Amino acid sequence: MKLVNCQIKYSLSSYLDKYIFRRTRKEGGETAWGPPISAGLFWNPQSRRARRRRPRCRGAQRHLAPFRAASAGRQPAAEKWAGGPEEAWRGRRARGVGVMAASVLGSTCGPLRLGVTGLCRRRPPRGLWARARRLPGLAGSGRSVAAASGSGASGTDRYCLELLRKRDYEGYLCSLLLPADSRSSAFALRAFNVELAQVKDSVSEKTIGLMRMEFWRKTVDDIYSDNPPQQPVAIELWKAVKRHNLTKRWLMKIIDEREKNLDDKPYRNIQELENYAENTQSSLLYLTLEILGVKDLHADHAASHIGKAQGIVTCLRATPYHGSRRRVFLPMEICMLHGVSQEDFLRQNQAKNVRDVIYDIASQAHLHLKHARSFHKSVPVKAFPAFLQTVALEDYLKKIRQVDFDIFHPSLQQKNTLLPLSLYVQSWRKRY
Repeated sequence: MKLVNCQIKYSLSSYLDKYIFRRTRKEGGETAWGPPISAGLFWNPQSRRARRRRPRCRGAQRHLAPFRAASAGRQPAAEKWAGGPEEAWRGRRARGVGVMAASVLGSTCGPLRLGVTGLCRRRPPRGLWARARRLPGLAGSGRSVAAASGSGASGTDRYCLELLRKRDYEGYLCSLLLPADSRSSAFALRAFNVELAQVKDSVSEKTIGLMRMEFWRKTVDDIYSDNPPQQPVAIELWKAVKRHNLTKRWLMKIIDEREKNLDDKPYRNIQELENYAENTQSSLLYLTLEILGVKDLHADHAASHIGKAQGIVTCLRATPYHGSRRRVFLPMEICMLHGVSQEDFLRQNQAKNVRDVIYDIASQAHLHLKHARSFHKSVPVKAFPAFLQTVALEDYLKKIRQVDFDIFHPSLQQKNTLLPLSLYVQSWRKRY
């Protein structure tokens, strides 16, 4: 009786194999390597014939996994891992791309064990996977934040890092290139500036904005009294003040100037815009120089010009955003000189006189940048990391010149993906 049952199973198995193979060729498909498709139904993996016909390519085993799992009455491993056949395919493709990308990095990451067996594995080799997890671009935001802030980073330090990465990405990249002992203080300082800068756009009434500015003014007083409030940025700023003995006057200047800017009034002339930039961006650079331990007159002079250029470029970059909210903050004197009204910017007019306004303002920023670089030989090398944001300023001024000073051109709103590399090269060259 047992012999009859085995013959029936083998006959049915052979019939299914021939039928599926014939149908696959007829429809123009391809057959998979390995045992027959019906092997999952009448196949004993421990038999001698099964061991002789067992596929050597693990890709074929994965191909047959759903059939074998169906015969055992359980969910396939690939679907269980990814949530479905389509997601399983995406996961396999992602892992395949990871192996191929790692092979390109073989010269830097060490020799890789690839080949038919390696490519058909369910996941990359263990050593490669460990190296890939250590790459900063492949880690998650929480892991990258922890790596940037150090192994023993606190929750307040990570909060400042995450705030800076989301709201001031260029400042975040520049702070990463500072010396390790000054990095956390620079993050706290820039996070403090971000907190003040976003007050204007986060409140609906000026009174609420004034209350928040008063909170930060009192917070600075409490920081210098060694009694900071339980707020992440305030705690990290207190640590920076204690560690580097930062000047209180520069912090208060930033708060006072941000408070004046809550009125939503355009600047009357370019000098008023430069004064705002001096009290905000330049004051931030003065504090950064104190964090780096630099006390030099030429460095302060260069920081003043770079801060003014930063303020002017920020005003230009924010013009499309302010126009979408029915606001224009460009200097009125230059607009009147070229016969341009605020309505021209609200309608995104691209006439020549509108471009002339942008040209005059951008030229003033370029002039400040040129003056700052004229002190290159007199500024201490230790101060160069504080001035790395000139790379982003030069990049924007170059792009706006290429589009003929069209402030509403879409390319000006795109993030420069090569900015981290440019900052690293400039830092390596010891220039700004």
